[in-house]
Amino acid sequence: MKKLANNKQKIIHFNKLNQYHMNRYELRTMMEKGNVYRVMRGVYADRNEDINEFWLMGERYKNGIYSHNTALYFYGMTDRTPLRFDMTFPSNNRVSNDFLKVHYVKKENHKLGLTKIKLGNGYEIQIYNVERTICDIVRDRNKIDPQTFNNAMKEYMKRKDKNLKLLYEYATAFRVNKVLERYMEVLS
Repeated sequence: MKKLANNKQKIIHFNKLNQYHMNRYELRTMMEKGNVYRVMRGVYADRNEDINEFWLMGERYKNGIYSHNTALYFYGMTDRTPLRFDMTFPSNNRVSNDFLKVHYVKKENHKLGLTKIKLGNGYEIQIYNVERTICDIVRDRNKIDPQTFNNAMKEYMKRKDKNLKLLYEYATAFRVNKVLERYMEVLS
């Protein structure tokens, strides 16, 4: 524990034990003493560490990227807390989890608009940027609550940091540029 405390480590990944200058027996001893608990397979945490659910789901599904309603929530473009986390995966992956609302895209478009944000506890998650999020909700507009959709579009137009050039670049890649233009005309 002293080794970890010196490095300010609160999370231990089993496959990185060598980096922590530890072995599996030391980890087991720490668990038996109650200093560490198993969060999920291969991930252990300090007993006092509060694990963020968004980070945990991101660790479990490394290939998933937060999107749609979940991304809108993080960007303050909806007032609704997601009941299930929206994550997007390449179409060659298959994921089944009751806590996730899974979306699939072509492999070549999966990382388009990928960014990372830091959560309050310092952990990072993968999430799509605002422009990619707008394109996603335009693509899936028939599957999204109309009030959430309209509110997100209005909030995007109010943003000082919006990048319309990037938005249209993504819209072209996803072939929703004509639909997006109609919505933008109405909101302008």
